[in-house]
Amino acid sequence: MFEPSVHPRVFAMPSGSDFGTALVDGLQVKLANLSPSQIAKVEIYVNTSRMARRLKEVFDQKPASLLPRIRLVTDLARDPLFDAGPAAASPLRRRLELSQFVAQLLTQEPGLAPRAALFDLSDSLAKLMEEMHGEGVEPTVFETLDVSDESGHWDRALRFLKIVAPFFDADATPDKELRLRRVITSKIAQWAIDPPDHPIIIAGSTGSRGATGLFMQAVAKLPQGAVILPGFDFDLPLDVWVEMDDPLKFEDHPQYRFQRFLSALEISANHVEPWAKAGAPHPARNALISLSLRPAPVTDQWLRDGPELGDLRHATTGLTLVEAPSPRAEAEAIALRLRQAAQDGETAALITPDRMLTRQVAAALDRWDIRPDDSAGIPLPLSPPGRFLRQVADLATGPFTGEVLLSLLKHPLCNSSDDRNVHLLQTRELELHLRRFGPAFPTGKDLVDWANGIVRGKKSDRLKVSQDRLDWVAWLAPLIDAPQDQDLALSDHLKTHLDLAQGLAAGPIGTGSGGLWAERAGREATRIIDNLKSHADAGGILSAVEYAALFGSVLNDGTLRDPEAGHPNILIWGTLEARVQSADLVILGGMNEGIWPEAATPDPWLNRSMRKAAKLLLPERKIGLSAHDYQQAAANKKVWITRAQRDAEAETVPSRWVNRLVNLLGGLPEQNGPEALATMRHEGARWLSMASTLAQPEETVPAAKRPSPRPPVAARPSEISVTEVKTLIRDPYAIYAKRVLRLNPLDPLVPSADAPLRGTIIHAVLEEFITSGIRADAADARDRFMAMAHDQMETLCPWPTIRAQWIARVEKGIDQFLSGEIARQSRGTPAIIEGYTKHLIGKTGVTLVCKTDRIDTSPDGAAQVFDYKTGTVPSKAVQNSFDKQLLLTAALVELGAFDDLGRRDVTQAEFVAFNTDMRSVPAPLSDTPVREVWENFQDLIGKYNQPDRGYSARIAMQMRSDTGYYDHLSRFGEWDTSDDAIPEDLT
Repeated sequence: MFEPSVHPRVFAMPSGSDFGTALVDGLQVKLANLSPSQIAKVEIYVNTSRMARRLKEVFDQKPASLLPRIRLVTDLARDPLFDAGPAAASPLRRRLELSQFVAQLLTQEPGLAPRAALFDLSDSLAKLMEEMHGEGVEPTVFETLDVSDESGHWDRALRFLKIVAPFFDADATPDKELRLRRVITSKIAQWAIDPPDHPIIIAGSTGSRGATGLFMQAVAKLPQGAVILPGFDFDLPLDVWVEMDDPLKFEDHPQYRFQRFLSALEISANHVEPWAKAGAPHPARNALISLSLRPAPVTDQWLRDGPELGDLRHATTGLTLVEAPSPRAEAEAIALRLRQAAQDGETAALITPDRMLTRQVAAALDRWDIRPDDSAGIPLPLSPPGRFLRQVADLATGPFTGEVLLSLLKHPLCNSSDDRNVHLLQTRELELHLRRFGPAFPTGKDLVDWANGIVRGKKSDRLKVSQDRLDWVAWLAPLIDAPQDQDLALSDHLKTHLDLAQGLAAGPIGTGSGGLWAERAGREATRIIDNLKSHADAGGILSAVEYAALFGSVLNDGTLRDPEAGHPNILIWGTLEARVQSADLVILGGMNEGIWPEAATPDPWLNRSMRKAAKLLLPERKIGLSAHDYQQAAANKKVWITRAQRDAEAETVPSRWVNRLVNLLGGLPEQNGPEALATMRHEGARWLSMASTLAQPEETVPAAKRPSPRPPVAARPSEISVTEVKTLIRDPYAIYAKRVLRLNPLDPLVPSADAPLRGTIIHAVLEEFITSGIRADAADARDRFMAMAHDQMETLCPWPTIRAQWIARVEKGIDQFLSGEIARQSRGTPAIIEGYTKHLIGKTGVTLVCKTDRIDTSPDGAAQVFDYKTGTVPSKAVQNSFDKQLLLTAALVELGAFDDLGRRDVTQAEFVAFNTDMRSVPAPLSDTPVREVWENFQDLIGKYNQPDRGYSARIAMQMRSDTGYYDHLSRFGEWDTSDDAIPEDLT
């Protein structure tokens, strides 16, 4: 097949060529003189399953013949013909084994790292160990490194690195990389004695990994061996090839891996021959991209070699630069171009490592009912079974909130049986109950109480008891009351987890596991879990939190792909998949720093210089591979380069390769570089403009006017509370929404430790203290008050940290409160605690509702009104104009509205503060007589009983930045407070 050669046999294809098609075309030429049996003996090694499938597809399009044997380089690790020791250990088992060593080390020395980092550290060590095996680096190398500048960090790191040493023993079970290296080494030794007489070809690999590089070197030296390199830069001058000898300087160059490979073979770049007649689709483009990517130390060659590029308008034909103002605009422009390709029958591929961009593009394509063929698929954790299993695993990590419970109950796989409609109904009723009454961390007992109509320990007439609810809770309560936060063996955790998940999926009347394991996603989840089961014995003892973290991480190994569902011509590829594919149109998306290339992952063990000294791979290796992907893709005939000038946070930085290309074009005016660049940008701007026009709605909703609804008098409120009066004065629209439309704000799903809750607790403590009859000047008054505070906090505040903070605040204010209470007790005696009354407001037909914290009576029969405030206390000026609560309560006392009190003169009314500054504020009784307050209030309510009086929005807010529950309903923001209110009569 191959002519004899004095040098190792290395071929290559230029960037932009269709690697699969060109490889097969060249093979057919070279196989033409071989017999069918000889063709069947030819071995072709490729580095990915996708490349193998692609080659078979191309062969299938050719005339019928026997095929060469197409194999994966990684399959060598499973070659049974070579005695390279035991089979490779499963990656999951190796990770679990490492986690046990890491856990033991963290137990002995907890200061080394937090326990939460257990599996992250194990993953990182596993990857480092695989790399060491692949590159042939022994743990002893760490003992010789110069660590004079990193002694403190290195001392900690070395303790972890010593963990991997036993896995390098001769009798240790190898991992996949070590097994592969052993097989390759064995194969090379065998070939040295008895070289194969049939052709062996390695195609498409860059040789960036140690074991693969060794195999490529050995094959290139065989009598009938050859290596075919992808994306080789035939335009790069030989002197540049020779200079690329230092990985610290040149590792990020796209051709550095080839130079290292050629150096190992002791040949130079001019010994590399083009594969058959495979040429570049756009040679001028290749030369332009090659020059723009020259290594940084020799970019001065732009001035020397730039003029040789000729007219750059030719080189940039078919090249478009899209600089979008935002990621959304970028995605919409890409989607529009992909739609055009689908309409024209072109094959178009979006290549990007940015998964957020691919999701945005897929969403934009959905408007035309185009579903792209996404090679990356969907991560299993984001599928319905993945989400459900992760949620169930989190249940065992400790007390869970109502939000966690309800999100699980609403999952489509929960109770995926015939009575799911009843399940959803009960879930809705439970949600409303939890929002209204809590608790923050519901248990099975709380659900049983709810089903039996018990609220906070008391029977409630508002809750109807039904057999459906009792049956539903009887199924659910035992499941959510499973033991939590236990230390168990991994196998026990897994069994408990799966039993709970299957019970929740089956439902109260279902059997088996419902739809949990159904369809493609369920089958993939089953595969991952079966793998975890088979290696669970290596997992040791884990806490519930550690198990949940491990399980979530293991799920990441699963991916859902459905190649038949996507459009055959609209493709989304990652950079790895794009290396062996071709398309009529290639779109390089997300060309910003941090995406192209991706930001290097921090190495917790070794810095760059230490890696170089240890002969491990440098972080720049990934940058170089990414640069090679860019160079290959940018050499296609039709190419889009797209980027967003801003992201959600700030301006973005263009990819270094885009910057180089733009700068090179801009610096060659005599070759029409600036004109070519302007044409590229103009074409991109044209598509951005079309996408922007398409995104504009056909009809726009006019901005709202400031509302002032005027409902019929009969529909207006018949009751108003003293605390709502300030809202009526400041924001009447809120009263309209609440009392006329009867729209009440929905209580939060998860109670939070906010100011209203603190106020509720402090009010309960004060009420208990006052009703107990304890004298404020008693010796034990302070201790008894604090005991009550502790009890109420324990009952009503389920967050230990918040309880401690609030108790500290009570401790800070208790002395000042007791001092004031001594004065209050000296002036009178509590007559009403938490009093309630209703009183008709003159002839308006409206009833005023009042609930007062406390009313005392003095020896002379007068009344004193007190209201406790844990938040901001309104000043006298605010009370005079807006906050009429105390003044109206005083008026009701003088009108005899409280039956237990009768008519009494009010000599004092005061907001008693229990807040940060503990500054109480009296009501301005002397400024505004109570009778006058009542008359003005009657007049106000009377005006709102007139048909021409509207409930205007936000007419007297205290601060412009204040928000209300109903601002969204009034569409505040489309108008502002300077606009006139527009009355609207309602029927």
